[in-house]
Amino acid sequence: MAFPPTWDEVALVSVHRKGDTTTGELNFATITETIEINEGDYPWESIPNAAGGRIGHQMPQEDGEITLEIYPLEMATNVANAGLFQQWHGVSGAPPAAYDTLEPLASDTSWLAGQNRVRDLFRVSILWTNDPASVANAAAATAITTDSLRFYATDCRIVSHKTSWTDKMVKTTVTFKYPAFSKDGATRIGVWESADQTALVALGAYS
Repeated sequence: MAFPPTWDEVALVSVHRKGDTTTGELNFATITETIEINEGDYPWESIPNAAGGRIGHQMPQEDGEITLEIYPLEMATNVANAGLFQQWHGVSGAPPAAYDTLEPLASDTSWLAGQNRVRDLFRVSILWTNDPASVANAAAATAITTDSLRFYATDCRIVSHKTSWTDKMVKTTVTFKYPAFSKDGATRIGVWESADQTALVALGAYS
């Protein structure tokens, strides 16, 4: 195989809640129509000085965003046609609290006054590959002698979850937001990977 002329509209997307060993990866394939990765701008401007010159001023990188358009059919957390309804609403209790799995499903309404409202963190992985069979999800390893391009970001929070019927079917536009760097400034959060006739390594558990 060789890299295609371009990566087309088919991609794998995986969403993994931090510390969740029960639900595992939530995987999206052909139901994901639009993927937008905004890694955050690096603002820069020049400041005039008294001599009539300019002094360059670099500002910190802005937060990154990943936006997906998905067509959800239900709220279950481990099936291919699920949405991100429960992930958006969150679950009361010590994280990562279990999602509802008893039919009929409902998002959590049992938040107590003064209870911690810290949002869950997610890893979002996006993979384009010509691996014909062996790759199971966007966070998995790809096969040797295949070509792949992957972006993933950790510490993502869902900041927007808008459901509409604008495409004449139920569609949800979900936006994840993540910091450009870790708290100590030592680790960049968003990562690109590319493999030319070799395997990408699986990302593993997100804890």
